[in-house]
Amino acid sequence: MASMALPPRPSSICPSCWNGPFAAQLGLLGKPLVGLTGGYEYTISPAKLLLRAEFGCTWCMFLVKCIREMNGAVDLKKSGDTLCIRVGRKGHSQILTVSVNNVETNKSGYIVSTTPDDPAAKYISRRTRLTDVASLHTMSMIKACIERCAREHQSCQVSSSRPTGYNQAVHPLHVSSDVLTSEQKLRSVHPSDGNRVPAAPPGTLKRLLARASDHRGNMTTYRSPQSSARPAPTRLINCRDLDRLHLIMTKGSSYTYVALSYVWGPEDQPHRTTDANLPSYMCSIDSTKLPQTIRDAIYITRHLGIDFLWVDSLCIVQDSAGDKHRELALMRDVYSRAYLTIDAASAEKASDGFLSDRTPLRPDLVLPFVCPASYFDPLVKCGRLQLYENENLSLDIRTTNDGNLHTGERAWCLQETLLSTRTLVFSPHTVQLRCQTQTQNIGGAEHDNTYDIPRLPIALFYPDRPTSRYSEQWIQVRERWLEVVNHYTRRKLSYPSDKLVACAGLAELFARALRSDYVAGLWNDDYLLGDLLWLVPKPARLDPGTEYVAPSWSWASVEHATPFYVGLHLNPRAMATLVTCACIPQDLAFPLGPVASGYLVLQAHMFRCRVEGSEVSLVSDVFDDSSVRVDSYFDNERDAGDERLWAVPLQITDGDSDREPSSECWGILLHLSSPAAAGGVLRAEYHGLKVLRRVGCFVFDGKKKARVLGWDNDWLCGTATSNVIIV
Repeated sequence: MASMALPPRPSSICPSCWNGPFAAQLGLLGKPLVGLTGGYEYTISPAKLLLRAEFGCTWCMFLVKCIREMNGAVDLKKSGDTLCIRVGRKGHSQILTVSVNNVETNKSGYIVSTTPDDPAAKYISRRTRLTDVASLHTMSMIKACIERCAREHQSCQVSSSRPTGYNQAVHPLHVSSDVLTSEQKLRSVHPSDGNRVPAAPPGTLKRLLARASDHRGNMTTYRSPQSSARPAPTRLINCRDLDRLHLIMTKGSSYTYVALSYVWGPEDQPHRTTDANLPSYMCSIDSTKLPQTIRDAIYITRHLGIDFLWVDSLCIVQDSAGDKHRELALMRDVYSRAYLTIDAASAEKASDGFLSDRTPLRPDLVLPFVCPASYFDPLVKCGRLQLYENENLSLDIRTTNDGNLHTGERAWCLQETLLSTRTLVFSPHTVQLRCQTQTQNIGGAEHDNTYDIPRLPIALFYPDRPTSRYSEQWIQVRERWLEVVNHYTRRKLSYPSDKLVACAGLAELFARALRSDYVAGLWNDDYLLGDLLWLVPKPARLDPGTEYVAPSWSWASVEHATPFYVGLHLNPRAMATLVTCACIPQDLAFPLGPVASGYLVLQAHMFRCRVEGSEVSLVSDVFDDSSVRVDSYFDNERDAGDERLWAVPLQITDGDSDREPSSECWGILLHLSSPAAAGGVLRAEYHGLKVLRRVGCFVFDGKKKARVLGWDNDWLCGTATSNVIIV
């Protein structure tokens, strides 16, 4: 190393560090760190380290900071000691790890990245985040990523259900000569957002199109994404001529199109399609009257060489109940058949748009990087590295993957993302491509997939290969549904009546694999008892006159709360038997959508409850002192404290065998209800019996609280069972 001619030393690094760890590329290009080997090692006394840091060496200051955050593991005050510094990468990834006296200073390490045009880019694989999300260079990278996904990702090829012998269409990249005027209309700043930075300078689209025309003969056409034209939604926006945007009726034909997922926001949508303006929209749509988010989506669609776009506010007649009902039932097909979905995740409302430049993420540390010389490039160059503490970057990624994305807060947008073969996510910080295989930041910036929403099992995309009922694959699909529900119920809906509508497309897809009856968000199979055991950490506040959405035993009946399933345990033992379960849809043409009524019948043991303030006890001779106190979780605050309470045990679940043995008994809490709540669908044999509604759930440790020593299903042998009707 010492013999290698180094580039001029920057003033921010002391001579010793420049000729030592920096001349060795901070150990990033050598063998990875394994125990006490790999990377680059050197020694220094605490006194010299502190002195060099005081004189402004960035690397020495960084080391001093790291050592002081080690909670006394290394004492810088002992001047006679020698510090052994080892720096390098973890495994095969370029995550910088620093250890002092064989103790890592930061367990998670530091993400190392650089810009694409930096000399260090040849040696450092990660890139800084793209912030110019609408530039021509970014569009080029987006197209390359999409084409690579379509070509190489098997899961994405399966999910798109691409038929054999599909047509790779070739589209001329040509518009009218006055495209500049058209583009200015399209990219004009919204009046309510006068300070908005346009995503691309005026004329960029015209210049792009002109270049294609100038090369006519060599490059006269732009080859579209490798996608088949698939059966399209009822209507699409034709974006081919930007001066004449208009709706088309697809009439069952196949098209390659892009779909938009976005948040309307609280604003009125005067541009929306109605019965009155539909005829004129079939001829022309004034782009200047469209909200910025839709104009941005048109901009992206055309840059990707695709002519057609689906947007709900324009492609569904918004004041026609019949058209909305019919189109909402087709949501699964709209997004699953789209070649690409644009997720306007950074736009809080439709007028915001999503193509403004992002604020760059500030690195935790910037360091020079000595690029090694080679036979073909003997000149040693100096690059620039940007370091991000892994924990900080993961936190930043986590907040932008779901919770901080505006579409990530909306229930409707979940199925739009999950059903799409691939989604172009315009997050608040950058642009990402999420497909059925992976999520990646465009341009190669770091992305932590740990915080992604769950992908759909590949089995869902094989309609001709049904999964065997209760097989391992079937159970994986079943469990994934519960994961999806947990994500779904955390999100917001403007209208409670949409609770079962906004996930109906997903339910339709799962139904093909599970081959079970779908009942208001649950599946009528042998696992239904466990599905009834959802709880609400914070009870909702609902008035008695709240609009009916679903039967009380369904998670969909609870608004403004997040059910967490507790019934998925290993080897649960049933304490009740499912007799029947049925729901009546509001519209037979939309069987997995909203329900008019429903009921559930169990053969089960019922216990009266004693309520004392916030405490609930089950009353029975099978318990010591004839009662047992339980942990109760009410769905609605108005039901807590009501003494007209019944309890029905549903399952026993075994605890951790490595700890003190326990067997938890889970069940549901019920109140008396009116038979009319069943909507007149109760079978004749149940007439005259008590009808109840779910108001919560409970749990208690049976081994500690049951009198019977052999804690199993036999503990209830002395109690009678009855039909329990729940509406």
